[in-house]
Amino acid sequence: MSDRIEILQTPNPDALKFAVPGRLVERGPYEYHAGDDLSTSPLARRLLDLSGVDMAMVADGFVTVQRTGGQEWEVLGAEVLTVLHDFLGSYEMAVYEDEVAPPDAPQVALPETETERQIVALLEEYVRPAVAEDGGEVIYRGFRDGIVQLTLRGACGTCPSSLTTLKMGVERLLQEHVPEVRGVENIAL
Repeated sequence: MSDRIEILQTPNPDALKFAVPGRLVERGPYEYHAGDDLSTSPLARRLLDLSGVDMAMVADGFVTVQRTGGQEWEVLGAEVLTVLHDFLGSYEMAVYEDEVAPPDAPQVALPETETERQIVALLEEYVRPAVAEDGGEVIYRGFRDGIVQLTLRGACGTCPSSLTTLKMGVERLLQEHVPEVRGVENIAL
């Protein structure tokens, strides 16, 4: 396996995506913030121990890191790379998935109607891969009164352009394919 880690810009100036060789998790992604219980993720613990990191999202094939204000990516990015290289060489589990519930299991809405199944299918086929490319994750939370409720996480959770992504991208796509959709909103976990 190559030890090459690719650093990718995201639309969020405070987040970088680090594409790693191989799989880090089977399920996920898993998002961790400073102050969270990090006992189930040795990788997130190491990343959040870095001064200036306030969020780490561990996904299949990539890690998204968000910085706190004032930290320069030239320095912080090099520190993150060092942690990732050392971690990948350790062969330790990134997340002890058997010890943690599936990501956001209590909050994820399951589609109950044909309209909801169409919405979720479109999200899975088009939106989730695009959002993952930008170091983020989208979670379907429900469909009420014509409004699709989603939660954006990772780089997309605090991105200045997340509203544009929702309105001009996701909302437009869903409205074109599902006439019952009147709008899309981002709701907190």
